[in-house]
Parts: sequence; structure tokens; C-alpha cells
Amino acid sequence: MAKTVDSALGKVPVDFDGAPIGVVHMEPEKSYSPISTLLQKHINESDPAAWEEIKEKIDYTFAGLDHALRPLAEATGFGEKVKSQVREGKKVLFKPNIVSPICINPVTHGEGLGNPACTPWAFMAALLRWFHDHLEISYHAMAVGEAGTAVSNVSRLLGLIFNAGQPFPTEAIFEGRCKSFYGGWGFYFARKYLAEVHSKDHVDDPMSGYEESISGKYLPPGQASHQLLIYDLNRLFDVPSKWKDVPVPEGAIFKEITLHKVIVGGDPRDAEDFRDYPGCVLVNVPRLKVHAQALLTNAIKNLGIGLYPMEAASRENPQSTRWKYSFPYKPAPSLKSELPHSVWFAQVDDETGLPLRDEKGEYVAVKTAGLNGTMVDIIKAVQNQGVFSVHVVDAIEPINIRHEGYPESVKVPEGYAFAALDPVALDLLCARYLFKTVAMAEARKVQKEKNLKTDFLQRVPLPRVEGSNIVTAEGFDSPLPRYDLFRYAQERGLGRQEYYVSGFDRIAQAPLASLEGHLGRVREGTFSELFTENLYFCGNKMLYDLQETVLQYARANDQLTGSSYQELFLKAFDEDGDGVITYNEMGKNGFFHPIMRVFANTWQAQGTNPLGFLQSSFRIISQSLKFASPRWNSQGHDFVKDWMLVRACWTAFQMSRAPEERKDPFFPALTWGKGKWPTLQFAQYALGATAIYGLEYPVKAGPLSLYGFAFVYADKKMNGGKYTGLGLGTSPQVIQKYKEDTAKGSAPIDFMVFVPKGYGNLNGTRLPNIEETEDPAKVFTASFDQGRDVW
Repeated sequence: MAKTVDSALGKVPVDFDGAPIGVVHMEPEKSYSPISTLLQKHINESDPAAWEEIKEKIDYTFAGLDHALRPLAEATGFGEKVKSQVREGKKVLFKPNIVSPICINPVTHGEGLGNPACTPWAFMAALLRWFHDHLEISYHAMAVGEAGTAVSNVSRLLGLIFNAGQPFPTEAIFEGRCKSFYGGWGFYFARKYLAEVHSKDHVDDPMSGYEESISGKYLPPGQASHQLLIYDLNRLFDVPSKWKDVPVPEGAIFKEITLHKVIVGGDPRDAEDFRDYPGCVLVNVPRLKVHAQALLTNAIKNLGIGLYPMEAASRENPQSTRWKYSFPYKPAPSLKSELPHSVWFAQVDDETGLPLRDEKGEYVAVKTAGLNGTMVDIIKAVQNQGVFSVHVVDAIEPINIRHEGYPESVKVPEGYAFAALDPVALDLLCARYLFKTVAMAEARKVQKEKNLKTDFLQRVPLPRVEGSNIVTAEGFDSPLPRYDLFRYAQERGLGRQEYYVSGFDRIAQAPLASLEGHLGRVREGTFSELFTENLYFCGNKMLYDLQETVLQYARANDQLTGSSYQELFLKAFDEDGDGVITYNEMGKNGFFHPIMRVFANTWQAQGTNPLGFLQSSFRIISQSLKFASPRWNSQGHDFVKDWMLVRACWTAFQMSRAPEERKDPFFPALTWGKGKWPTLQFAQYALGATAIYGLEYPVKAGPLSLYGFAFVYADKKMNGGKYTGLGLGTSPQVIQKYKEDTAKGSAPIDFMVFVPKGYGNLNGTRLPNIEETEDPAKVFTASFDQGRDVW
């Protein structure tokens, strides 16, 4: 019978039915928050004190995880299930999220750009230790596997720079150390920690398996009885016996899916195959993040996209590079673009990736089950192979604003870890935590007054007209009713939405529980809610996450300037005309498929030369802009036009937070900054200008911009690195120094960045090497060495 507690809703029972979820609340600073700085000291200075502090922090996380995993084990008996399957010969396969593996900077050994995008190695170390110490699972009965998007390209890029031009084994990038080279994810340091806290009388050395990683030696799990191995779940083409086509029960996108046998096991009718690939217990370890297409990336998405292999072709021609799920059709593909990421899936040209048009000039797209179908299909396929799964979420520092890494990802110290067997219930609880900033009692009052569909509410900025300005007021919204994944996944049998929480708050020293789905702690018979103070949203898709904010902004802008932006948004995205734009309504032109193909082609440059990352960074920005207007590309495309308007709203929101007020040049009676919003017309212009000059526009240009990437490349390639040096790092001040030198008469470097008419001015001056053009083929391109090298 449920325990009754005092609460803001009166005397009510805490939740006791549904899927059990174990939760722990910890202090982020005592966990892994400062570990990157400590690791840098350990690597660069051989500082033993720094390493000991790292170990203390992982110890703290390890102890904390017990408060989430133990109650889950008591409620479900999962520990005995895991041990039973290990006795049968299965490996415990830990699947982190390593989408962008430069977590350790290969030059400075500090925090890398990909650090916020990935499950931290330190969290993994604590989790592996828990399975070892509490379930008595040998480290040699464990493995780590991932099919991260950027891993192959990063191994090529880092190999060009640090390994005499030869790609590192992808497993070495996961390790983060290869002989004297440091850079990548960091599992080597997880091994080191586990080895040092390991009982000396144990023979399951966690360091065993490291040599296989750095040499690239492949062993099937059944032949790895004395190693803890890392598996690149992407690379299937090189050993045909690695992979297996598995059916998808009632598949929405696929009838069968190709998977690594490390996950699903070999053919039980083939004794040798089944001995080599006995199957696994899958421990899914996502990092809680916002996402550019889904509401969040967590348990479902970490498997639902993260298990699809990038380098898998057909069984008839396994050596082909005609990959099933990724693009380009070359070695080391860049993106899983061939998986539907939205309901409408555009037909595209195989070479360019650009969308095809019909005889009327309309883009051709087919309707699919979208990202929800893509994700649920593969998890159902894995479940259907009898794979038992445990999901452990790292929410010690969830990621806000962007999910891909720095410079725009924001770590938020929340201090949680969640554990469950049911990914649907788990993701729903995590979503409710991220997207709730209003206490239950107030939320219910607002819900009733405004006839809202949920009492999990965010307090959001609501732009409104005041005089000649657009100012920021406060209101309420929730993205949860607009997101259909939880209902869809439940209907397809992935799990259920009902849950109850048990666990412990280590900060308050009190038990955790849930009340009508709301997370909280119970102390002396009183339930106190736990919810974030942070406004979570993905900047790229504010229209979906902060819909009231965006539509109110559009209405205010229309009222002041006579524009029709609200109508534009609804016409572009509101397919059923109900006035609400759901996450399934991302545009009928299916733009995600072609833009992902264009980006995939662009990212290939990373692995082709040591400065390829500069070219790919430039072209990611330039391609987004070029295909927003037919005036900016020679093919007359505009398939990202509507999406760039959504992104302009994020730019406007950032501008409203500026510390100083400025006049809006498009409507001089209006000012922006200090809570006031620019016109959306100016925000659209500013989106292009910040892409050209950097986020400090209009004050100065920065290196993370079209101009900046071109300048750094030209200086290193043709100017001996006079301003930027020959290493990978670049000071933000170098462009200003170059501008001053050319103003004094120094010869300019031989490069040119071409921008549209009206974009050549930076704070009243023109930078050297900027040229305005109306030529659609030239707009947002750069040329070097008298035009012999063109981006």
C-alpha cells in the first residue's frame, strides 16, 4: 500500500504503481564536474594529487549510484537476471553516448569540444565498478560498445595530425590514449581507476584489452575471456561475420535491421558463430541532453539512433560503400542521414545530396513514421532477439541549448542519476524533470485557468508590444503535450508511461519518491518537489520547445512592423491547421534529409588533410545559409528557408539578453537588448551576420565564423602562421591584430570571403578580404591562392 504524505496538494499517497525508477541526487562538484581540469594536470604535469582527487570523485559517484541501482534491483531482481545471463556466457555490454569523441583536447589535454556531447568516462568508471563490486561481474565479462557518428572521421583527422597521417584505430580514440598521444573519449583512464581500486587478489585486470584497442586488433566477445574490450559498433564491412540482419516486429520504417552481433548474438544454429557471439546484457548509459530534432536525447534515442551501424552495406556486396544508414557513400561516412529524422523524408540526388523537385518545381518527399519510428524500430528489433536491457542515465550535468558539443552546448549542474528497465517511463520522468520549472500547486492553478494539457510547466519568456518596442513578459508553456514519442513507444510495446520513484537525496539526506509523476523528496512525512531552475530548450528548434515564446514574438513583430511571420510559421509547419505545431510537424519538404546529406559531404573534409576541420567548419555554416534563399545558390534552392527563420528566433532571444540597448537598423524607433527584442527582420539579418563574423558581431569578428575559419586557414597555409601559429589553437584577438596591420599598410593574406550585398560592413568598417557579391555561386564561399583553392 502506498505511503501517504503531506504535500502542496494535500494529504495524498506517493506513487506506487508502474515501472520502478531508481534515482539518486548528488552534488555535481563532488562528482565529475571538475575532472577535465584535474585530468589535464595529471597528464601534463604528472600530478599525483590531481589523479587522487579524480579517484575520490569517481568514488563519490560510485557510492551515489548504489542509491539508484539498489532500489531498482530490489524492485525488479535485475541483478540476478544479469548474473544468470553472464553465467550463460553473455557479455555485459555498456553503451555510452559518444557522438563527438574529442572529450580530451589532443593539444592542451584539457576539456575538448565534444565533452558535453558524451557520457563522461568517469561516470562509466563508477558504473562498471558498481556492476563488478555489487553484482560480482568480472571485468572480463564486460565490454563497451558504441556507434557514434563522428568516430571514424575523428580517427582520420587526429591520425593526419598526430599519427604520421595514418588513422588511429577507432577503439584508440575511445580509449583517449594511444602510446604517448592523448585525445579522444578517455576510457583508458576509466581502466586506470578501476585497476587501482581493484582487489589485488582478483585476476580480472581491467587494463587487459587496452593493447587490443590501440593496435586495432579485433576479437569476437566469445574469444575475449581475459579482456575488457571496446567495440566499434559502426564498422561491420571489414569482417562479414560481425553482423546479422534481424527482423523488426511490425516495423514502421524497416522490416529488418543490420546490427553488430556483439549486441544481438550469433546464430544459435551455428555452434562456432554462437560461441564467438554469445549475445549481451545491454546497459544503456545516455547523457541527458536537449536535442535538435527530438525533445531530448536519453535512453530511447541513445539506442534508437546510437545502435545503427554507419559502415554496413548489403550482404550481397558487403565491401561496397553503399551504406544502408549513412552518407556519403565513401569510406568513413559522416552522418546517419539515411535514417528518417522527421516524418517527411525528401528524395535527394545521390551525389550532391540536394533535394529533387517535381515538374512543378516542388520538393518531393515521402511520409514516414519519422524519428519516432526510426528509434522504436531498432529497439524492438533488439528486444525481439531476447536482449535484456538496463538503462542508467547520467544527469549529473545535463546539456542545454545544443547537444553536439562546444561552443554552444551548456552544462547544467543538476546532480542526478536515474536507473530503470523501462526506457519509456525513464525518458518521460527525465523529460518532466528537464521541462518543469513551476511547482505543482501553481501549475495546477495555471493549467485550470488556461485549459492546458499538463501540470508539468515551464515559466517562459513571452514577448509583447510595449510602445514601440517588443519587451519580455512572463508566461507558461510545456513542450510535453506536443511530443508524441512516449505514447507511440508505449503503443508499440516498448514500455509504459506509468512509473514510481525510489531512491535517495544525498544532499538533503532524505528518501526520494514521486507524486503523480512529480519528482521529490520525503522528509518527516512531507513531500517536497524537486525541479530545475533552468529553462531547458534547444536553440535550433525554439519553435517546438518554446512555442508560445516564438509565436508570441511573431505576433508582436507582426503588430509593430506589419509583417506576417505568425502566418509564415503556421503555413510552413502546422500541417493539420489546429494552431499547434507538434514535433511530428517539421515541414513537408523533408529538409532534414538533404541538409544532413550536405553536411555529411562537408564533414568528409575533416579527414582529408590536417586543416580539413577548418574547411568543414566553414562549409557547415555556409551551406546552411546558401540553401535558405534561391539568391544564394546557383540551383535556386530554398529548402532550409523556414528552418532558418526558426533559428533567427533563437538569435533574437539571445539579442534580447544583451547587456546594452541598441537601435534596430531595420526599424530605428525600436531598441533591442536588456530584455527588449529586435525585429525578426533584423534577427534574420543578424543570423547571417553572426555566421559571417562570429557571435561578437557587430563589435568585432571572431575565429568561430566564416571569416574566422577562412582567415585561420589562409594564415596557416600561406602565411606561415604569422598570426595564428602552426598549432591547432587560435587566439580570439588575432583577427583584430590582422585588421590593424593591414590598416597600417601590411600586405593582406591571399584569400577572399564572398558575402551577399549588405553584409560587408562590420561596425562601420570593412574587414580586409571581404567582398560583397550578387553571384549566387560565389555567395558564402571563400577562395585562396589566387582562386586556385575554393571552399
